[in-house]
Amino acid sequence: MKRDGYSIGSTRLFEHLRRIDHEMLGRKFRYNRDVWWKTLFKELGLKRMDPEWIHELTLQYWKVYAANSPPFRDAEPTVRKLKRVGYKLGIVSDSDGTPGMKRKRIRGVPFHNIFEAAVVAGEDTPRVKPGHESFGLIARKLRVQTKASIYIGDNPRTDIEGAEALGMISVIVKRKGNQGGDPDYRVPNLRALPGLVRSIQRAR
Repeated sequence: MKRDGYSIGSTRLFEHLRRIDHEMLGRKFRYNRDVWWKTLFKELGLKRMDPEWIHELTLQYWKVYAANSPPFRDAEPTVRKLKRVGYKLGIVSDSDGTPGMKRKRIRGVPFHNIFEAAVVAGEDTPRVKPGHESFGLIARKLRVQTKASIYIGDNPRTDIEGAEALGMISVIVKRKGNQGGDPDYRVPNLRALPGLVRSIQRAR
């Protein structure tokens, strides 16, 4: 942005971005970082709005984000443990608003090949989460019944409603700032999942 003649303090910038992010996540439509930038620039009174420049910002954002946002430390050992036990594992994630970007980011995860299927809601399905279509599609890809499935997420606003609508058991992993919602279970971290899954299975 400085290269294009814009300069703004980082504190002010991130205050605006956090609020816009929160508002967009609370809506049931495809998350689009191009819209994110347009909203920010409009609020800041910046005049440059040509789509190509804004989309270039989005691509640069995801490039930096992917390079600096590794998976949680407990993700890989937990996934490998569940896989060894024999569970079928899939991923459901919302579109980033840039077609193909989320799938590229999924493939960039070192252990992505442990998962048997992945669905990008809003690209593979008409709606993003919490629309139920993506949850149904991942079950079909894995060839499992939704009522025999457990959906694990970390966003109460998007990871409960759609899963439970199809009879899946919902589990929310507690992360900073993700309070709310009414999942079937909450766990403090991913390491707690294998034990919880065993308990759920025994209770059925």
